[in-house]
Amino acid sequence: MQTADPIQLLVLEEFRLRVADVDGVAARIVAATPPGIEPAIPLLTSIDDRRDVAILRALHAGETSETDAGQHAALDPLVSSWMAPKHYGPRIAERSQSPPSSFRLAVTESGINSGGVSPVTFGQATAADGTTSQPVGLVWIGSPAGTHAGLLILLGSYEDPRGVARDPSGWPLPLSRDLGVRIYESSQAPATNSARLPIPRRPEATRPRSGSHRAPDRYVGPVFSGRDETVMRSVVPGKHGR
Repeated sequence: MQTADPIQLLVLEEFRLRVADVDGVAARIVAATPPGIEPAIPLLTSIDDRRDVAILRALHAGETSETDAGQHAALDPLVSSWMAPKHYGPRIAERSQSPPSSFRLAVTESGINSGGVSPVTFGQATAADGTTSQPVGLVWIGSPAGTHAGLLILLGSYEDPRGVARDPSGWPLPLSRDLGVRIYESSQAPATNSARLPIPRRPEATRPRSGSHRAPDRYVGPVFSGRDETVMRSVVPGKHGR
């Protein structure tokens, strides 16, 4: 889905919790923060250490890149250390109108970005494809601002988020560690203890949408090569042959 006002900036905030967010308190604080123009991405948790988490935002022109003060104050008692926010210029920013149910994020500071990328196409899978591709409804790919090294890839899919953590065989974890790729996933926060959290509300940005968009059957593209493909393989489990 494309708009006349495209995404201008991706902002990544990584931080370490004092303890793993088993009861979902941190996830609910993030979920309670009002979104901007783009739908909110839930709290993302490292597959290597559940205490390491990340928040990713996509901003349009006129939206602030500053950290949400209310959210930061609510999270601070749960956090042992904060990393400085990182800014990424979007190379690809596409999504369906049907919101994904789960997300996977890969981040690296390795490699060199050069050249362009192929356009994203959402299409229908066929039996002749011979792949195990999963339905994908969101693709954000960003290059870090101020440097040619590094890459960020976020994929949103329609699989049950409760099943992601139960399929570790789909994640190339040893390869990701060797390449310096940090991988995060979304998880379903517990439904209990859902009392209102002390997050100050701000006016939600609204934007008229036109047309309809069916949820894609699978992700077809972009075509990656070299390091981009390696990082993409860190996000998408399963086979990737043609």
